[in-house]
Amino acid sequence: MADSNRSVNRAAIIMFLYALVVVALSALAYLIAPPGANAMTAVVAGGVSAVLMCVMAGMSLLIRKNRAVGMIGIHVGMLLPLLFCVGFLMRIPVAYGEAGVFRFFDAEFERQVEAGALQDNADARAKFYADAERALTGDETEIPRTDKTYLGRTLTLLFGASTAAFVLLLLSRPKVPAKEADPFAADTPLQTKHDAKESTKTSDFTS
Repeated sequence: MADSNRSVNRAAIIMFLYALVVVALSALAYLIAPPGANAMTAVVAGGVSAVLMCVMAGMSLLIRKNRAVGMIGIHVGMLLPLLFCVGFLMRIPVAYGEAGVFRFFDAEFERQVEAGALQDNADARAKFYADAERALTGDETEIPRTDKTYLGRTLTLLFGASTAAFVLLLLSRPKVPAKEADPFAADTPLQTKHDAKESTKTSDFTS
């Protein structure tokens, strides 16, 4: 019992620490994001992920009081870092790709400014991007207006943290406490035999 309690506690601690790392990295992304970036999305997503992990950690600690709740907390808590890992991995190339697109058009805008073809102001920049979008697709397809390299790096760190959390949880799989036996289960056969004897006596008496 002591070993199972320690293993469950260890898993819960890993979940709590992982949640703390996710919050810290999300806050870092918000702090290093360039002006105009929608960095609050990273904070919200990281906060939700951290809350889910904390809930699973808390549920896993309840396994001695409520086995069903504890089992859900342990297994879902082990699965969530893997799901987050996949999600972060899918977003990493998108973020770096958008960062590359932004740097290409930003460099082109700066080149035209240096050549005297454009003025270096917000209106000229907005018109340049709008014209570029129409030239690319014939329609208004949004070109990134900010460098999302910060997001790609943050997602890479989150991917690494999620992978580490999943591996640690997998290697330290909690030893689930054995299901407690029903204290009345041992008395049931005796009680059944007693009832059968009483039934036989009654049957003999009535006959």
